[in-house]
Amino acid sequence: MTDPTETPPLRLLIVDDDPWIHDDFRKILAASEAKPPSLESIEAALFPSQEGGVGTTKTVVQNSFRIDSAFDGEKAVQLVQKARQQGHPFGVAFVDVRTPPGLDGIETISRIWRADPELQVVLCTAYSDHSWIDMVSALGNSDSLLVLRKPFDAIEVLQMTRALARQWVLARETHQRLADLERLVSEQSRELDSRSAELRAQVERRTAAESALEHLATHDALTGVPNRVRLREQMTSALSRARRHGSYAALLIVSLGQFKEVNSMFGRGTGDELLRSVTARLRSCVRASDAIARMGGDEFAVLLEDLVQPDEAAIVANRVLATCTASFDVCGHSVLTPPSIGLAVFPNDCSDPETLLRCADLAAMHAKRSPQATIRTYTDGMLANSHERMKLRERLGRAVEHNELELWYQPLFDLRTGSVAAVEALLRWNHPELGLVLPAKFVPSAERSGAIVPIGAWVLETACRQMADWSCGGVPPIALAVNVSAKQIASPGFLDLVTRVLGEVSLDPSRLELELTESAALGDSEQCAGVFTQLAGLGIRLAIDDFGSGYSSLLRLRQTPISVVKIDEFFLRDIGIDSRDATIVRAVASMARGLGMTVVAEGVNTVDQLGALRQLGGTATGAPVCDRVQGFLLGRPLPAPESTTVLHQLAGSGSPWLRSDTP
Repeated sequence: MTDPTETPPLRLLIVDDDPWIHDDFRKILAASEAKPPSLESIEAALFPSQEGGVGTTKTVVQNSFRIDSAFDGEKAVQLVQKARQQGHPFGVAFVDVRTPPGLDGIETISRIWRADPELQVVLCTAYSDHSWIDMVSALGNSDSLLVLRKPFDAIEVLQMTRALARQWVLARETHQRLADLERLVSEQSRELDSRSAELRAQVERRTAAESALEHLATHDALTGVPNRVRLREQMTSALSRARRHGSYAALLIVSLGQFKEVNSMFGRGTGDELLRSVTARLRSCVRASDAIARMGGDEFAVLLEDLVQPDEAAIVANRVLATCTASFDVCGHSVLTPPSIGLAVFPNDCSDPETLLRCADLAAMHAKRSPQATIRTYTDGMLANSHERMKLRERLGRAVEHNELELWYQPLFDLRTGSVAAVEALLRWNHPELGLVLPAKFVPSAERSGAIVPIGAWVLETACRQMADWSCGGVPPIALAVNVSAKQIASPGFLDLVTRVLGEVSLDPSRLELELTESAALGDSEQCAGVFTQLAGLGIRLAIDDFGSGYSSLLRLRQTPISVVKIDEFFLRDIGIDSRDATIVRAVASMARGLGMTVVAEGVNTVDQLGALRQLGGTATGAPVCDRVQGFLLGRPLPAPESTTVLHQLAGSGSPWLRSDTP
């Protein structure tokens, strides 16, 4: 049975001709029913429950919403009229500025306000068709109208909805209170003074509450600085002043390095305190007239205005870099969070706030690619490169289904016997416009987009089937090395994929070697570690590629079931002339062999490198320092048909560079 005193859900109306927009609003607002504790505590402080006394009430804002949809302006007007007539009016409406066919967004708002003047409205637009002056001219200067720029964040929608819902509820309560008071005055004139005083107090509290909620909607609750919503308003004003005065404005995007690690190691409380400390340092770097905003997560924005010269922005950026690079003393911990800073300047780089933000973001992305704290200033080439990467990423997502991927194979040789011990499957992308693209050009993009998972599955299955074909064609049994990424290992069903493919092609698991980078193989992911153990249990050999290029933990190396270590080719480049490189190679090989691992030297491209490796072998036993060697000197990567021919040729004689008769 329904409780008659229960507050019904507040009604929302979405007016947009795109059904996907309606779905997005429903997802955002449905997920908001459980209010964050911070929002609960603020509302409790701003709107305390009062019991007793004439006219005292408990202000309530609905935790849930009833959402209706209209796909054109005429339908929206009809719904508003009907809701008003039935006594269950809408509280908030989100209206798209373009709602074809029929009425546009401005006319729709004008019509629905005539039907329900109390309705709070958010005008949603991704265009600049209408200036604020145009909207005020058409609709009047109303507190019941806000503008939301597309694309928008979920938090923007949620904050606007809750703030406007509060404003709508308060307006209706105020109207009801005024009506009640007029009746009470006529009936009990002697209580006029006390009731008037009570009303004034309530209005003051509600005015303060509205101001506090507006602040909550436009500021970050943790640090107290403006959020994205407020920053956009400040950017619009700053750029307008810069145009009038002929001055410059600039935007810095500051991303904190290693912030996730701080949260993981010391807890979110320490992370929150770090963000507050960063905010304080940013304030110390700028003038009182400049603005600081938190964009979300570990990212801040600094808006500089009234600059006489563009170079002034770089001076401030260097000050921020130096200040935030120094360690923070937080909750008893000394924390380093080296920043990456992107800088864009108005009007040199852009003509409007949105473009200024996009340019600063692009510069920040380039800064993040540096391993050290750094500043990157926006250049025209960044936008062009960004568009090129986006096109490459879009095309890459369809590369498997369009049969654009190829596998080339490079042999690995036994340094003692000179025979082929394994082949490594190397991915190539036969791009329809760029031709043959090497992995370094597209694999990082595939990693970021998640396309590496289906691509990796294709590589594994194709390489294993090629091994089966070679076995049937008389190629002697050799091992197959396939590169896999950490995202593949962590993806659901990876273990099942490997098991299925090996079963389908009848490949002995011991002949499959899965190669991972050092950071992926020896990382801290418990999920990946569990998969490694299961793979090793099947008999599959795990290999660390580019060993020595990362930051390995010897404890993790001992705990992880690694069977093969490939020494990074960086240490092979000058092995014949730099004794330190030779010492490192000998030490790594000795350690790996002591752990029962196979040692591979990759990047053997010259006769001198091969000779140096041979000289590093044990003088007493004659055992080579490495078990296998790989490089252009011994065998280059080739497509499958050519590799088949080469493998048959090498089956009897092995590599000419490794035969015993080779000087």
